[in-house]
Order: sequence, then C-alpha cells, then structure tokens
Amino acid sequence: MTGQPAVFLDRDGVLNEVRMDGDIASTPRSVAELQIYPDARSELERLRKAGYALIVVSNQPDVARGTLSGSALESINQALCQALPIDAVYVCPHDTRDGCDCRKPKPGLILRGALDWRIDLSRSFLIGDRWVDLVAAAAAGIPGILLQRPWSWEPTSLGDPPEGLQPAFAGENLGECVDRVLVARTRG
Repeated sequence: MTGQPAVFLDRDGVLNEVRMDGDIASTPRSVAELQIYPDARSELERLRKAGYALIVVSNQPDVARGTLSGSALESINQALCQALPIDAVYVCPHDTRDGCDCRKPKPGLILRGALDWRIDLSRSFLIGDRWVDLVAAAAAGIPGILLQRPWSWEPTSLGDPPEGLQPAFAGENLGECVDRVLVARTRG
C-alpha cells in the first residue's frame, strides 16, 4: 500500500510572519506575536483538497538558547493548528552545538513525520524560506521549494549555504509555491 503524499512546511516566514531582531528574522515569542499570513489558510486548503498531508517542520533554537520557553512554543503551535488545516507539527528545540539529527539542514524532522504519518516521500515536497530547508529536503529525497524572503540565503549558525544549492522552484509568495506543487502533481 502506497502512503499519502505530504507537503512539509517550514513555519516562520512561510505560514506566519517573523519578528525582526535588527536584521535577523526571529520566531514569535508568544501567541500574541503570532501573525499568520492572510493567504496561509486558503493555500493550505488547496493542498489538502489535492490530497496532501500538511506537516510543519520547524527549527526553534531559541528554546535551547533560553529566549523562548517550551510552553510558549507549544502554545504558538497549538494556535497555528487551530487556525490552519495542519496535520502535525515537528519541532527541533536544539541549537547547532547540540548535534541532534532533527535540526535542519539535517532531515530528521521530515523523516520522523514521514514515518509517523506513513508518507510517500516520492510524491512529497517541502516549502521553506531558508537554504537550510532546501538542504533538509534534498537529504530526505524530496524537492525543496523556496518561498523567497530577504533572509533566504543569509548565513546561519552553520555558515553559508552550500555552493551551487538551488531550489526545485522559487516563489514570491505561498500561492506560487502551492501552484508549483499542484502542477508537479498533475505531471507526476
């Protein structure tokens, strides 16, 4: 029996607005700061109607850094799930120095979600707003679609993006990224 396809989605910058700490994009610190993009619900409903499971995969190193509490993170994710048609949320609360297998660009969150939800990765995609999302998608064997943001190619705590890294597609908004998934589905 073939599993269901999924679209794995990064959270901050894809489904909700980021907080800006100077030039650095950061996560909301509370439900009050959570601002879901106006088109997120309708775009996710298009994917749901096409038969995709919707699984959020999000690095949240501020938990390990002590600037975001685990309870605040849980409340934010619950509010997101109440507002949007999301099946599951997988979070890495670690920092780079922790050496875990779940922090993107490693594929642990994607692989865990695929196993738990019996996902057919050969028919799945990831939509993210940073180069680490693209590397994680490639490591999991799925196309990475980049929702272009000013910070998409900025260095992270891991350094610069790998030379030659390219998304399967890059869109200016979530709708363009969803269109690409749906076009690829009809071709596949």
